[in-house]
Amino acid sequence: MVFKRKSRPTVIIIGANFGGLTAVTTLLKQFTVIVVDPTPWFEYLPGIHELVSGVKTPSLLKLSSPKIVRRAGHRFIKDRVVQILPDKNLVIMKNGTSLSYDFCIVAIGGVKNTFGTPGADTHAVSFSNIENCHFIGKQLKILSKAKTPSHIVIVGGGIEGIEVLGEILRKFKDIKHIRIRLIERENRLLNEIPADIDSEIRKHCRPYPVEFITEASVKKVTGKTVFLTNGKRLKSDLTIWTAGAKPHPLLLLSGFTETADQWAPVSGTLQHIVHKNVFFAGDAADVPDVHSKQAYHAIDMGHCAALNINRIHSGKALQPFKPRPKPIIVSFGDLDTYVIAGDFVLAGSALSSLKEVVFQKVMMDFDPAGIALKGLHLSNRAVRSALPLALSTTFSLSALKRLGKVRLLDKRKEKTKRMRQRKHD
Repeated sequence: MVFKRKSRPTVIIIGANFGGLTAVTTLLKQFTVIVVDPTPWFEYLPGIHELVSGVKTPSLLKLSSPKIVRRAGHRFIKDRVVQILPDKNLVIMKNGTSLSYDFCIVAIGGVKNTFGTPGADTHAVSFSNIENCHFIGKQLKILSKAKTPSHIVIVGGGIEGIEVLGEILRKFKDIKHIRIRLIERENRLLNEIPADIDSEIRKHCRPYPVEFITEASVKKVTGKTVFLTNGKRLKSDLTIWTAGAKPHPLLLLSGFTETADQWAPVSGTLQHIVHKNVFFAGDAADVPDVHSKQAYHAIDMGHCAALNINRIHSGKALQPFKPRPKPIIVSFGDLDTYVIAGDFVLAGSALSSLKEVVFQKVMMDFDPAGIALKGLHLSNRAVRSALPLALSTTFSLSALKRLGKVRLLDKRKEKTKRMRQRKHD
């Protein structure tokens, strides 16, 4: 495809979270840039599990998207994109208006995947945004004050499921009448990451009323019961759904994919394989070398997509997206934190500070304030975030004992432990 050079091309960015906002701050001033998103907030989604325990508050995890966009010298429209017409270079919005573009960056992420499970959309709370996770925290407080047993069901034993379980235990592990069951369809927890730390999680949970049910899926969800495919019926006063995401319907509706379960196929430069003036960033893109959908990949993709649009405008050759190898940090409340790099795992409660450092850095990078106010906001966030975290540890003797211990987990030993445990069970 030959791109026509314009003095001031229009770039429309759909989605104002990690990928979209990184792109808007990377694009040259020579572009007319419009960002479209249905909400006015950037949400730091990797930290929403801490809303469950109250370590974080909603305001700590949000920044104003319009302010970030305006600070970069561009325009923000609060609306929902209902269709993209790539053959006509048009974006259609919910309010009926359309916008034409020379380039488009699609950074819409994914949506909740309930796998067609009856009742899941109605009776399960999706672990997907600030509002839902804050609601989960409030419901848990109500259940903690009940005089009868309260049953919590977590659907999904991936990173989100494990982190929300850790935060429930951080806040409510001493309340004996709260009983938790976690459902995972694979044969181990955290199945999507190479390292095997299943037995570590189980060991931490032995003193508490937590049951893991693996190799089982949810068949149906009602207001008070979760039905499993293995025939079990589980009481549930609160069902939390963390079992993955699926492609946004906009991809299929706009002709970027052939099926509803397909992520957008892109070239190495993050361009759609057919529509070369449409770039994808974050979860929406099907990038062969990216095996997990993490926020840092979305940031890097947003940067790469915007740089390539800059390069097209400057008549330069495009650069391929090269995912940077970064460790995955999984927190398990105040019980443990895992830093995972391939098959190697560092574990220890003290490592939770690394996750806090990443949070503070990202929020400071996106903060639309000037340099002086950025520093003030950073110190304010640090105090408001660190104090609840410190208090949750200070009042736990066992957490204090674990704090100074950092250990290297051996993958082979973990596998052996898990095999022995399964034989024992």
